[in-house]
Amino acid sequence: MNKTALLAALLLISAGCKTAPRQPNSASVQPAAQTQPAPQNTHNTPQPSEAPKPASTPDKKETLVIPAKEQTTALQKEEITEPAKKAKPSLAGASQSAPVLPPDTPVFEDEELINTVGRLLNPYAYLPADANLKTGAPWDGEQLKYGIYYAFIKAGTAYIRNRGVVDIDGEKAYLIQTSAFSATVIDAFFKVRDINQSWIDTQTFYSRGYGQSVREGSYKRDEWVKFAPEEKRYYGQIKKKDPSPREISGELTTPVADFLSALYFVRAQPLEVGKDVVFDIVNREKQYPLIVKVLRKEKVKTPAGEFHCIVVEPQLRGEGIFVSKGKSLTVWLTDDEYRMPVKMKTEVFIGSVSASLLEYKRL
Repeated sequence: MNKTALLAALLLISAGCKTAPRQPNSASVQPAAQTQPAPQNTHNTPQPSEAPKPASTPDKKETLVIPAKEQTTALQKEEITEPAKKAKPSLAGASQSAPVLPPDTPVFEDEELINTVGRLLNPYAYLPADANLKTGAPWDGEQLKYGIYYAFIKAGTAYIRNRGVVDIDGEKAYLIQTSAFSATVIDAFFKVRDINQSWIDTQTFYSRGYGQSVREGSYKRDEWVKFAPEEKRYYGQIKKKDPSPREISGELTTPVADFLSALYFVRAQPLEVGKDVVFDIVNREKQYPLIVKVLRKEKVKTPAGEFHCIVVEPQLRGEGIFVSKGKSLTVWLTDDEYRMPVKMKTEVFIGSVSASLLEYKRL
């Protein structure tokens, strides 16, 4: 792995399974927009209206396969009519339509917002998000801040934020956004400012589309995709060195997740130690099954406090926003109704890089 790949893995560990991817007693946290200080006791959080409960540990390993449900009506409905009567959907990105992005406001005291000028964004990025709309999902109002560490050195900061609910062709979708920043000392020779967005159907938890905008040193890459399961296809654009973006498209055999929405799909499942969770994912213009192994339960300590966790490991087949091809990723999710990702760790060629939860809020 070269320096670029190392720093990319180091800073992009922000989203919880590029996971992708509640049982101990839980009391309430502060429901208002207050920073949660590092608690002295085990993680305590309030109960949402509906949430899956992990079952008991089985004696022998089984595989839980999430079927391709007949829920295409709840998935993406692209701006398309009868396939025989219409032209391909417009792939016009931000550079052509030049709409105005909805305003974003920092949530944490020292949070930096990434300047998106000159970046090719998913057209969905220009849809307004309702931050006050609650659906009863474990991640309602969730705002997470992580420290990125190489060994004992803090090399950057990352955020995972639920920015609210967006209306896409009459259907609701969560807008989940991650951003990653290299530390000031690293900025001098390898500045990282990455942003990833995913639109997740509020009913099925499959992806409606995603956007990735990478700025790592001299390397730049923008990519966005809209999923059209009723057509069994996806459409998008990718832009690297060339001034004009390249159109991308492909076939879909089932509803899918992207690497960011995969984390939320896993969080919504009933996790049992010894049972794998399997669902399809699209990454780098390829669709394939993602296997997430549920390994064990353990207690973990982070700067935000101590948490009882379920440990999962997605079996990645290609490069993602978390790790490079062939490297392992381990994610610690709280063993409660929230399944909040509090720690992530990936192996690199000379050690490991980890992300630990610094603060969290529920707005």
